[in-house]
Parts: sequence; structure tokens; C-alpha cells
Amino acid sequence: MTPRPLSRSLSPLPEESLPGLLLRLAYRMERSPARIAHLCGLVHRQNRLPGEYLLSLPGERIVQFAAATRLSVEEANALTLSSYAGVYPPLASVRIDGNRTTAAARKSWAASMSSRYCAACLSGDGSPTQSRYGGPWKLRWHLPVSYACVTHRTLLSHACPRCGDMPNQPTNSERQGLIMHRTTSGLHPAQCRRPVADADVSPTAACAARLDDGRQAARVPDADLSMLLALQHRIDHRLTRSQSPTNPGELASELLFFPDLIVAAHLIRLSWPDGAHYTSSTSLADLIDRHVSSAATRRRTSEPAGRRPAAWDAPEDPGECAALLVAADALLGHEDRDSAGVTDRVRPLAEAAFSRSSANIGASLRRADASPAMARALLRLDKGFYRAAGHRHARQSLPSRPSRFRIEHVPALLPQTWLSAHFEDLLSQWLHHTAWKVRHLRRVAALKLAEMSGGGTWPDCAKTLRIPWNTAQQSLKVVRKELDLQNLWPDFERAVERLASQLDRETDRVHFGHRRELLSAWQVPPPDWAELLHELSQFGQGVTTPTRDTATVLIWAHVTQGDHLHSPVLTALRESGSSTQSLVASVNQLRTLANHKGSKRNLLRRLAAYSDLLATACDRSAVSSPTGYAEIGLQAAHLR
Repeated sequence: MTPRPLSRSLSPLPEESLPGLLLRLAYRMERSPARIAHLCGLVHRQNRLPGEYLLSLPGERIVQFAAATRLSVEEANALTLSSYAGVYPPLASVRIDGNRTTAAARKSWAASMSSRYCAACLSGDGSPTQSRYGGPWKLRWHLPVSYACVTHRTLLSHACPRCGDMPNQPTNSERQGLIMHRTTSGLHPAQCRRPVADADVSPTAACAARLDDGRQAARVPDADLSMLLALQHRIDHRLTRSQSPTNPGELASELLFFPDLIVAAHLIRLSWPDGAHYTSSTSLADLIDRHVSSAATRRRTSEPAGRRPAAWDAPEDPGECAALLVAADALLGHEDRDSAGVTDRVRPLAEAAFSRSSANIGASLRRADASPAMARALLRLDKGFYRAAGHRHARQSLPSRPSRFRIEHVPALLPQTWLSAHFEDLLSQWLHHTAWKVRHLRRVAALKLAEMSGGGTWPDCAKTLRIPWNTAQQSLKVVRKELDLQNLWPDFERAVERLASQLDRETDRVHFGHRRELLSAWQVPPPDWAELLHELSQFGQGVTTPTRDTATVLIWAHVTQGDHLHSPVLTALRESGSSTQSLVASVNQLRTLANHKGSKRNLLRRLAAYSDLLATACDRSAVSSPTGYAEIGLQAAHLR
């Protein structure tokens, strides 16, 4: 049944919260908040006024409430935190209902049921209505990222000046409600409703201290206050901006502001004091130090009258929260949050935080919603690669750098031309390197390019490039050992980065993934093999004599820039249990420089020319599996 409109309603004040409006209505109508809630259709089972109504009102409740208060549904909805859900992502990830506590809201920095406040705002703006019933309890004060009032240039307060507790925070034994002492009437909206033990009045009496008495919040030096207010102004702008920008990319970037800021705050706290240089003054560093120390102490001790804070909870004290967020913003780079800079700043603190925290905390932090740049910085590296062991999650699929080239443009072995162009400095410093070791280097460089462009751990990259897992592992082992001995790993990373930058600039990249797919079941057609051998001196009939399979392996390696040992022909022989010895020996005979003479040299030239033609055909082909190329067969006759 739709309730009747209230006889003496009030229009919501700008930015007013649902509990704030109920408190003002109760005071005006000289009724308890519970009675006003009943008249507005907000009564829950067991006569509760549930805390989850702060997040949003159920559909049937909001219609009844709007009718009773003479508001539109949109105006009623604006009294709940759902109005911020589109611009403050933590609210979208939390749910509170009658069977849940509010711990999830605190942990995710979504909301606090007990509001911070500005005494000057609560005292009103001097108008007759606000002078009598008080100013607004602002909705945004329930968000952990609201720590200051930019209008009155002061930090918010969070505790009652008399009882010292949070005004709307229940005791441990009481389920969180929208308003404490909801059945008590006669209290001004700005009076503290925190239950206190007062034997002279009632064992559960409300504190009743006025919160709008002009008492100043904690003070900080003027220079620090200006910095805190500047960040709060930017936060407020994002909370109140239009939720329908014309540029979808801009919206996506804006929505990552708060998740990144919260993750950075966790890093500052978990790695403290390593991030102390991101604070602008000793006083701000002292606030963070006080928060970290007190939180650690409280987690180790029992609190009969309270709760143990979780490692993820936002600081309750506005000053401590402000200092932490300003340091987090500096860690991210203020407005200039370039990907490379974020990674360079975040990764050292991430490593420190992970080393000092339990494994589940590190894993939870890496799973947090954040921008790609932040997510990359949080993933743990092992000698330049995402760690292959331990907890796996979707974030590990992120490319390790923003790249224009894709993993499909990466061959399984770095081509010699790429090696010569970008790794000469490294090779000149690498003492006693051999062709065998350089081959491992080419494979590891390809794995790194795959990680840069496609993401994933090295086993993921090896699978995509069709490199056997044990082969990739052996190459990493060899290269890491060799480069570590001479402290050349940084040179390796710089060389791969130069190569990646070149690939980014190129517009005509080879699609090696397409080539690998097309040639996965290909063999040299018999007519082409006959043409390739035409008029060449007869080879001996030993185990190393070139065969059609020999040509197929060498052509596949040339076109895909893969390792001939991992060609489809040799792989199929291994999987069938057949010996690969004679075919490998035949391929190695042709690959050996000492044998590049006579008929073998001429055959190699024809195979190279044929490979170039096949590569061109692959790049032009849109089919998925060429059983043969007629145009190549015709041109093969002219290769001799």
C-alpha cells in the first residue's frame, strides 16, 4: 500500500544523504527516525532500518518513500550512494544485505556507514530552515575518499568530541543500521547518536553531544592543507561530474582514477616506510606512520568494544586518510600518469609490500581492479618475465608494455637481421658466447617480445609460439645464467625494448602466426621437389641424403623463422614414436657451412628462393590451410 504524503515534509538539501533527511524530518515532526521510516514505507522485517538502504533503496521501497516525501524517484535515489556508482567503481563491487556485515564495504573502500562530517556544514548556511533543523549530512562523507571540506577549507571530523567514538558506529554486538538509536526522538540531526553506557540515564543512552558546535577538526600546516584540499577538489570533481561524457575512452580512463588511487594507497601502507619520499612533508609522513603503527597494533590485540581492522580498511581518521591518499596520488604521478612512469614508481613498492605481507594479501592486491599500467606494475617478475609459478589470474594475460605489434608478429626464433640490428652491443660484451648460446638468446628474446605484446607467463608465450615447454625452460636457464654472470641482463632488456620500439613503428609487419598456422600441415609438393632437384648432381644415398622432408623442414624454418627441430614434420615423427635421427642428420648436413658447396649449395639457394616465394604466398593468402600453391609450383621450374 502506498503511504500517504507526510504532512510536514522537507525538501532535500544539496548533496544530502538518506539518513540525514530522515533525521531532519524526525526532528521537525517530533517523531523518532523509526516512526518516520515507517510512515515513509522504509520499515524492514523485524522493524529494522537496514544499513544497506544507504547504498540503494529496493524498487518497492523507493516508490513508497518518494510518494511519502513528495519526491520523484530520481530525487529519492539521489539520497543513496547508488547515485555515485557510475563514477566511483568500488560501490559497484560491494553488496550489503540483511545477512551480511559492512566489512566488505570497508574493505573495498566502498563506503562507511558512519559518516565523517564538517561541523560548519552541519551548522547550516544561516537560512531559517537550516538554522532550525541543521545543515546537510552530505552523502559523499560516507565515501572513504572524502576527507576534507573544500568550502570551509578544513579536514572533516570522524569522532564525537564528547564520547570520542564515530557518531553512527554500532557496538560489536549490534547489526549495522542506517541510523543508531532509531527509536529515540527529540535529538537534533547534528547530535551524536552513538550508544553509551550511562547508568544515570539509561544503559543504552545516546551520547547526544552536538557535532555542529564549531569545534575545529584536526589541523595541519597550511602548506599541507593546500595540497590536501587540491586533491580533495579533484576527487570531488570526479564524484560530481557528468556520468555521460561524449568520449567513451575518456570515461574509461576516468573510471580508473579511483581504483588506481586505492591500490596505490594500499601499496604505500603495506610497503611503509619505503614510500615515505612520496609525502611532501614530515607532518604528512607522521600521519601515515601513526596510522600504520596503530593499525598493526590493533590487529595484534583484542578490542572488546570494537573490531580488529582489516589490512584493507581505509583509515578512519580523515587526516591519516588524507595523507595516505596524497602520497598515493604522488606515487601515481598526479595528473601525468604515463604507463612507463607508473611501472617504474610502483614496482619497487609492490615488491616491498609483497615481501612483507602474506601470500594471500599479495595475490589479492594483484587481483584488484586497476588500470592496465597499474596491473602490469603489480605482477611479479622473475628475470624480466611474469612469474610462471604460484597463483594465476586474468591480470597475467596483460602485455608487459603497451605495444602496437601483436604476438602474432613474433617468430619463435629471433631473425638474424633483428639480432644484428639490436643485440650487437650485448654480444660484444658477452664473453665466450657460442652459436649454441646465441640460439638460446634468440629464443628467449622471442619469448620476451611475445610477453610484451600478448601477455602471459613464459609458458603461455611458448605455447603460442609453438615452442615446447622444456625447450623454452632450458633456453631461459642458459641465458639467465650466462647474462647474470656478466651482469648483462639489463642490456638484454634494453635491446629487446629497442626492437619492440622498432616493431611498433613498422606498418608492414610479418604475420608469423598466420604463417605458422598455414604451414602446420604443409609439405613440399612432389612436382616442386622434382623441379628443385632438376639438373643437380646426384646426391649419395646415405642417411644424410636430402629428401622432400628435408626440404619441407628447411623451408618451414625459413618461412616461419622457427626452430627446424620443432617443425611439424619432426614433431609428427616424435609423436608417432618414429626415429628422427636420419631426418635431423640430413637437415644438419645442409645447414653446416662447410657443406655449402657444389650441388648442396645450389639446392640451398633454390630452397631459399622457394621459401621467399612461399612466404609471399602465405602473406597474401586468406585461406586457413594451403594444400599446395599452383603458382609456386610453376615458378619452381625457374629457380634453377
